[in-house]
Amino acid sequence: MDKRQLTPELPTYESGRRFVVILNGVRERQYKSMYDEIKSHIGNPKNITNWKDPEEWIPQRLSGENRDLALRLWRESDQILNPRHTFGHIYLCRIHELFSIQDGVFHISERGAKFLENDEDILESIDKYEGLHLLLREIAETGPEKRRSMMEAFATFCRSFTTLRAYSSIDMAHSYAVRNLLQRKLIEKTGHTYQITDSGLKYLGRFKDGDAENGTAIEELIKEKNAGVRQQLTEFLQSMNPYQFEHLIKLLLETMGYEALVTAAGNDKGVDVVAEIELGISRVKEVIQAKRFKGNIGRPILDQLRGSLHYFQAMRGTIITTGGFTKGTKEAAFLQGAAPITLIDGETLVNLLIEHDIGIRRREIRVLEFDADSLSEFQSERELEAASLD
Repeated sequence: MDKRQLTPELPTYESGRRFVVILNGVRERQYKSMYDEIKSHIGNPKNITNWKDPEEWIPQRLSGENRDLALRLWRESDQILNPRHTFGHIYLCRIHELFSIQDGVFHISERGAKFLENDEDILESIDKYEGLHLLLREIAETGPEKRRSMMEAFATFCRSFTTLRAYSSIDMAHSYAVRNLLQRKLIEKTGHTYQITDSGLKYLGRFKDGDAENGTAIEELIKEKNAGVRQQLTEFLQSMNPYQFEHLIKLLLETMGYEALVTAAGNDKGVDVVAEIELGISRVKEVIQAKRFKGNIGRPILDQLRGSLHYFQAMRGTIITTGGFTKGTKEAAFLQGAAPITLIDGETLVNLLIEHDIGIRRREIRVLEFDADSLSEFQSERELEAASLD
């Protein structure tokens, strides 16, 4: 499958529509000449260029037709289109065929005309290509989330179907995608968290059957990856040294809020770990047997553990195994009148380890947000202008 190129610096669709209207009838070479002349004036740390006000820098730095086109972009868009920042707009038009070029002149295409009309079929096709529907669906499913928590599906989409690989590139694409959804009021931001709006839920309904190329494939990739990690963790547990396995169980219990102690080998009465926890106003002691075992635990092991409770003044017991339990063991775990014995099989143990981040590392992308206000007294003129444009 050929990797697609996402629109760099994906613009909001509102600014994209204004760009299409203004460039209709403009020669492609003229736009390129204007953009190249703007780039030629970009300064360096020793020669800072002031780009704060397009009404000032356009007449100062551009001339002739380049100046006229830049002013048109700025003024006819109601000061939304800064001609210096139209790189993403021209790519949006090229990738999604919003223009046709005849004799070197931009003309609004049939797709471009529908884009101007906010045609939902066109918007849907662009959103699928750019991965925006995956981001919107993730926000809908997870509820209010910070931006750093909304990256996994989008990052998997980028690495699976697009030319983007580097974290910085994916992070930038994600940032522009979020801005696009915000401008369309499909999501909203409260503080540092994002959530879907009623309009977003309604629009998301267009994608309810999934996208065989993107959505379903992403879900399968994530499921396959997670299943592989679970299998690796299970195999590791089954191959551990028994003594180290007991200490792993101790760590798990401590992470869950217990005070735990591994018993001395040779005189443990079948008990590997003793643990205590505060439950309301009571303090409960529990004994645990840790069995690194591939088969099913039989009832004799349960009876042995139950018989050891009084040696440790414990109220209940737990058997934790990497395997399973026989039917008789399960039936005897909560016999009426007998101390309860909790049974944790291999699948449940893996679930607990994952829940408490033991033996796994979650792939989260940390997203930083620039805080210009806190650095305002140190900013140069160029930096102040860049911060205002952002």
